[in-house]
Amino acid sequence: MKDLVAAYISGLCIVHCLLTPVLLALGGAGLLGHWLEAEWVHYVLITPILLLVGWSLPAARHRHQQLWPLWLGCGGAALMLLSLAVPAALEPWLAISAGVLLMAAHLMNRHLLQTMAAPAAGPIQK
Repeated sequence: MKDLVAAYISGLCIVHCLLTPVLLALGGAGLLGHWLEAEWVHYVLITPILLLVGWSLPAARHRHQQLWPLWLGCGGAALMLLSLAVPAALEPWLAISAGVLLMAAHLMNRHLLQTMAAPAAGPIQK
């Protein structure tokens, strides 16, 4: 469940990065455009993303023994943090890339955990 929530929040970040420039370019976005562009929105989105990366991926790594979800998640989190410190023209590109990495990490993690939980198919008994 944590991984699905984390993937949805990462997707919300991607949608935010894609919609904000479009709304601002169209003009008339008014209060919504001003709100989407506000710096605090970035911190509201990044906080649960980082918490879920730290909570979900390391613990699951010990269960399924695969490093890829953890590496992808750490790379995505690093890019997400970096996106807050770069010029505004680069921010959406880094944040979108980070969101894609984070979604992939959490969905891969979920898949690995579900694969472990699924009972092995044994011989059919009559």
